Amino acid sequence: MKTKIIITPLLLLIVLFLGQSFGQYKSVSSHGLDVHYRIFGEGEPLLVIGGGPGDDSNRYLSLCNLLSKNHKCILVDQRGTGKSTPEVLDSTTISIDLTLDDFEAIRNQLGLSTWNVLGFSFGGYLASLYANYFPESVTSLILLGSMGLNTNGFSHFLDNITSRMQANDFDLFEYWSDSTRVAQDPKHALVERIRARMPGYFYDRKNSLYVTQNMKDSDFNFEMGRWIWKDIVDKNLDLAEFDSILENPVLILHGRQDPFGELKAESLRKYYKNSKLIFVEKAGHYSWLERSEIISEELKNFIK
Repeated sequence: MKTKIIITPLLLLIVLFLGQSFGQYKSVSSHGLDVHYRIFGEGEPLLVIGGGPGDDSNRYLSLCNLLSKNHKCILVDQRGTGKSTPEVLDSTTISIDLTLDDFEAIRNQLGLSTWNVLGFSFGGYLASLYANYFPESVTSLILLGSMGLNTNGFSHFLDNITSRMQANDFDLFEYWSDSTRVAQDPKHALVERIRARMPGYFYDRKNSLYVTQNMKDSDFNFEMGRWIWKDIVDKNLDLAEFDSILENPVLILHGRQDPFGELKAESLRKYYKNSKLIFVEKAGHYSWLERSEIISEELKNFIK
């Protein structure tokens, strides 16, 4: 008697994780720092900018392994993360301007006149900044669950996440909010609070297990994030106050149940003259983990 194996979304995520490639690192010198990146697959070049700020690029290996079936994915260890971490983190080594220059250094090293650029979450905002300052380098722009044109909206982002949490999530969050535990290891306590909130990022909380079971303290550099946020505030980098100058196509992919809400995606659609907005049904913030086939197909058709 043959046993029938049912492939559930969660099982598919596990299979994708076990089969993912970690890639070989390359590096380029940019403003005195060796900035590292990896390349996956073949085809049209696609720069992948992860979220955070301060996320290790390994958090986006599943995204690159999915998209590398059709594209040449270039995954960057952003300045201040992973192998691209300077000895000292301060305003002289961590800034938006330096980070955007790093992307340009990679593009030039690869000999690309232009490339497609994908940004996820905070990386979507960063990708929009890159397209604003270097529009001649961008073939097309893909915004995946982007935080939008500015830092507005984080309060309702967290409210939406909190509204989806269950009793055991709150228990875990409160446990790691205890002042004694925070004092013993502030970073670990913060990572555990992120883990407790993670089910609220998803349409189906079971799918959050892919993230929570693989999350490590080393996945985050919160100090880098603080310097980036300070730079954004000091320079008032609100793209809603800038004229949209990118003429090339823009694809906005946004989970229907993304905690950022639909208004973020709609504001991006209105901002970019040549844009297309697709809401991914039954998907939260990490839409490629819940609707991998849809994300892969939409990008394939858009870039083609």
